[in-house]
Amino acid sequence: MTKNKKMKFLFFVIPECFCRGSLPCKNNKGQAFLEGVFILPVVVVLIFSVVWFARVLLTWQQLVSATRYGTDMISNTSLSKEDIKKDIENYLTHRMIEGRKLDIKKIKEIKIDIKDYKVKDINISDMLKIFTSIKSFIVPSAEMSSVSITYSYDMPKILRWAGKDEFEIKTKLSVLK
Repeated sequence: MTKNKKMKFLFFVIPECFCRGSLPCKNNKGQAFLEGVFILPVVVVLIFSVVWFARVLLTWQQLVSATRYGTDMISNTSLSKEDIKKDIENYLTHRMIEGRKLDIKKIKEIKIDIKDYKVKDINISDMLKIFTSIKSFIVPSAEMSSVSITYSYDMPKILRWAGKDEFEIKTKLSVLK
């Protein structure tokens, strides 16, 4: 080091504080404050986004659970579509539920489609055809009963920069009756 507290290095003048690794510079008192000011909004938006996305996943899981409940009721009971719909609404929004309840006003649609699956008699002579053709084991989706739920989820104000005020979460499950 030179006596004038500056070092020449390849045509650049480097202050002495950068050359000593352990001693801080005396002229950067506000640097940590400015770094905090610049990084704080990014950290807040990141934490807020993670928490919000976790709530969306929780809502989606509740809707999947309700559609499974609806398909179980289709396959195991002889309730009507209206009764199944009321049970699904209660499953999601009833006041006695422990944990998070969904808003009944945001449930856009609960669609229940109950179809009777025709049981086909199989002869022993037809067994060879069945085992050679896998297509006979596939049930067309048009013959299956299903439950679908559409739920409207509001975007938080901080994340509305994408241009949407709300988005929909849709779940659908099918079952043979």
